[in-house]
Amino acid sequence: KGPLALLVNRLSASASEIFAGAMQDYHRALIIGGQTFGKGTVQTIQPLNHGELKLTLAKFYRVSGQSTQHQGVLPDIDYPSII
Repeated sequence: KGPLALLVNRLSASASEIFAGAMQDYHRALIIGGQTFGKGTVQTIQPLNHGELKLTLAKFYRVSGQSTQHQGVLPDIDYPSII
């Protein structure tokens, strides 16, 4: 019921991006920090006789319909990071 802020940076990926994106899309939290990593896919590795094959099985989409792939979640308030 109260105010909520989430701190994110380039090391925030996958599930944390999904959560931050949902909170931003629902206007439930203020996202503070830097742009997130941009991982918006589910992948698996299939072993082969002479190596392996990486397959993309699914792509995550935000409530707004956007994907976090490549761009990640952009913060509402940019805060510099030492990383």
